[in-house]
Amino acid sequence: MNKKEAIQSILQSYHYFEQQSAAYKSWGKVEVVQIAMRLANNEIIYTQKNKPLSAITEQDIITEKSDSIFTNIFAKRKSVQVIFITQQEFASQVKEEIPPILDDQAQLLGVSVRIAKGDNDILHSLNGRFASILLNGKSICLGTSIDDAYVAAQLLEKTSKAFVEAKYLGGAKSINRIEAWLMQKFYQFKYSKEAKKNK
Repeated sequence: MNKKEAIQSILQSYHYFEQQSAAYKSWGKVEVVQIAMRLANNEIIYTQKNKPLSAITEQDIITEKSDSIFTNIFAKRKSVQVIFITQQEFASQVKEEIPPILDDQAQLLGVSVRIAKGDNDILHSLNGRFASILLNGKSICLGTSIDDAYVAAQLLEKTSKAFVEAKYLGGAKSINRIEAWLMQKFYQFKYSKEAKKNK
């Protein structure tokens, strides 16, 4: 994707999220507070941290020129094209690693959802995963597109809600970690084959 197309995608994303949110409302409230995108030339653009997506203009989209967590994630994860920073109703309540408790969590997000204990721990918390929870109550979600990252954010919220609510009933039953890992590998293999077929 070139820079002009990426900027347009970001500017239109708020309306897309508003339309999609109705389908996910029973899972919990998810707000995307910042978007970063990798361009075809490996340049990175991202939205300003302190301005809501509903109010951003083209002037609020920054081209990355220095080291940041976005640069580090994109450098480490070659297939990732989009990163979200989100504020989520249930994910913000989670203070411990979520084991694999849902099939779709294991397939799309990874074997578990980790808590990043600080900026230096974010890369580790995302190793083999597509979402992690930050100590400041926000979360970070990855995808190959805006759509994929949004699904990851919503699935993180669904998983977090199940985990939080299950704690009141004695805790959620975890899927075997090897089975969860195999679920993710099978999903990724199938997804990559479908993506190639649809090109």
